[in-house]
Amino acid sequence: MAPIPARMALASAVILMVASGAWGFVHAFDDDHPSWPVSPPAQDALTQSLDLERIAEFRYVDDSDVVVTDELGHVFAMKFTAPCPEFKAARDFSLVTESFRNLDRFTAVSVGGHTCTFRDFALQH
Repeated sequence: MAPIPARMALASAVILMVASGAWGFVHAFDDDHPSWPVSPPAQDALTQSLDLERIAEFRYVDDSDVVVTDELGHVFAMKFTAPCPEFKAARDFSLVTESFRNLDRFTAVSVGGHTCTFRDFALQH
């Protein structure tokens, strides 16, 4: 059996490790944490079918608007809920799907390591 001071030292070390881990866990999910970018929510999940074929090109209009053209020549307007300046120098982007279990439904794009949510993404007339 270990002497009482050794048990107290071990107990103190365990308590310190648990407290440190709990503090790290709590602060890892802080809204103010600089390494976790926060995107505004999309105004509405894009659940309608856009009938978007393969993307042939996209063109930056401004920080809030991008024009997308599919390989059939259909032109779509992508509008964001907040400025998305990462598109200005972008060469590609990824569509972000939610948990709809349908890859045709998406609410944002990922570009340059940032997520930009949609205000609207629709066929231009």
